[in-house]
Amino acid sequence: MNISAALRFALGKIDSVDHRHRRLAGIVQGVATGLASRLVGVAVNLLSVPLTIGYLGTERFGIWTLISSMLVWVRLADLGIGNGLNNAIAGALGAERPELARTHISSALAMLSAISLTLGVIIVLAWPWIDWNGLFGVKSALARAEVGPAVAAAFVFFLLGFPLSIIGRTYVAAQDGRLANYWGMAGNLAGLLAIVAVTQTHGGLVWLIIATTGTGFAMSALSGLWLFMRHKPALAPRIGSVRRDSMNGLLHVGLLFFLMQISALVVFETDNLVIAHYLGAAHVPPYSLTYSLFGFTSLIQALLFSYVWIAYSEAIARRDIAWVQRAFILNLAFSLGSTLLAVIPLIFIARPFIRLWAGAAVVPPFDLVLWMAAWSMINAFCSPTACLLAAAAHIRAQTVYSAVAAAINIALSIYLIRRWGITGVIAGTVISYLLFICIPQSIDTFMLIRKLHGAEPSRKRP
Repeated sequence: MNISAALRFALGKIDSVDHRHRRLAGIVQGVATGLASRLVGVAVNLLSVPLTIGYLGTERFGIWTLISSMLVWVRLADLGIGNGLNNAIAGALGAERPELARTHISSALAMLSAISLTLGVIIVLAWPWIDWNGLFGVKSALARAEVGPAVAAAFVFFLLGFPLSIIGRTYVAAQDGRLANYWGMAGNLAGLLAIVAVTQTHGGLVWLIIATTGTGFAMSALSGLWLFMRHKPALAPRIGSVRRDSMNGLLHVGLLFFLMQISALVVFETDNLVIAHYLGAAHVPPYSLTYSLFGFTSLIQALLFSYVWIAYSEAIARRDIAWVQRAFILNLAFSLGSTLLAVIPLIFIARPFIRLWAGAAVVPPFDLVLWMAAWSMINAFCSPTACLLAAAAHIRAQTVYSAVAAAINIALSIYLIRRWGITGVIAGTVISYLLFICIPQSIDTFMLIRKLHGAEPSRKRP
């Protein structure tokens, strides 16, 4: 394959009627454009931070950051419906039933719109009782005057855009993830232009919130119009396509994903709190910086996850189980091999790098680095198995494993931090995941593949 053909394969339109070729192209294109989108996002963030912090000042910039963090948590209100929609669309398209995919999209849009409306009513009713100045610890007169309207503007655009999450899900589920990434890059660039415009015209915090969240909403709306009116009109949502059985199915699967998300948040968001409580806040930076650094070892696997997930779902719907098994083995081998290649040098350069990056005061102990390396390998093993189980909607048992692992992780972290110091926190995560996620999840994956082969039509068996 020459360079021109490789670029067309990685970035161009997928015209092949060969389903296996389409799956592979969808994965490659999704990862390639996803990586480009991540790089654009990082560049935009690097440029926007000095612009905004220089314009707003430390306190008002902190308010902007807190509002952004708050909205991340509120997004959990989708109850996992988005994840359930991934499987539903991919399965319907794999069965060559676009009308069923439209039903699932329409039903998901109806449910998310209802959730958005409900959240809006709750926020309006609770608003008079919320002291935003006290909650955010605002001191200056200018910040106190802006914080309430800024939060209100952020919620308005968030609630308007909340149901539009189906757009990105539809792109990915239709194996057009590259298009979602193109729109994402355009949105990042438009957001940067909006920040520049507000900072140059001295619009203030409220207009900065309106410009950034409003731009995101506008780009999502434009993307949706293009998707459903031009690119995939057969999938465009219709009121008449909303079905109760579809909503029940999406909600049933979605709630399982939602419970798993909550368990994951409990695991990953409590580590710093445990460290701060038992050792003091000064011990948090060495841990969080090391964790962030080792997080880069799974970047490619994280990009692969959603695209491989959709490919599995579509292949399972077509009963192409041989492809699913081969793809799983390749994904597992790639995940373990690529992570190991990244982890080995990082073990030796992590401490010197952090010393140069953030200073000698936050250099982690070497045993913490080793446990972080072990966590990276645990994650590299669990991610491919979780991907296949999610694609097959085989996750009921996982919700139990995740809840048990979360509880054991907190208990072990508290126990071990008193004996091993800061290293005990990540050690608790590694041990709990190894025993209560990796082992049972591996058994589940093995049983799932056997089950899929058993359900495969006899004419497709070797």
